[in-house]
Amino acid sequence: MEGLIAAAPLFGGGANALGELQAAAISAGLPFTLVLLAMWVALYMGLSHERK
Repeated sequence: MEGLIAAAPLFGGGANALGELQAAAISAGLPFTLVLLAMWVALYMGLSHERK
């Protein structure tokens, strides 16, 4: 199903479709990157507190 959703803009969108699909993938992944960054900070703070 996901493949069909990704393929539809490629077949119907023309030359700019690939760029739009890449922009959508980056936009969808950005919040996950922020969550991972927050988890890294929390892990660092927890481990540094544990050492003391």
